[in-house]
Amino acid sequence: IFAFTPQGDIIELPEEATPVDFAYAIHSEIGNSIVAAKADTKMVPLNYHIKNGEVIEILTDKNRKKPNPDWLGFVKTSIAKSHIQKQTRRKEKESAV
Repeated sequence: IFAFTPQGDIIELPEEATPVDFAYAIHSEIGNSIVAAKADTKMVPLNYHIKNGEVIEILTDKNRKKPNPDWLGFVKTSIAKSHIQKQTRRKEKESAV
């Protein structure tokens, strides 16, 4: 599917991709700090399946630096999965020290 940024850039994603996948496709820091998303100006849950042609807006929190491990249950892209797993392992290592 093809989704658009608010600036009109095209992001290619697999079917059933979510706003979290979209955020990681743009940049890992955006993915790590996503807190909400809009599809065609309407608020949608982070596990929402993006439809072809939608404009997706990602809302972030600069204070959020780590992804939620629960996102692994619904993300579709390997990029999103690997970033979430990497950050989760890093967090676990820091907690163990």
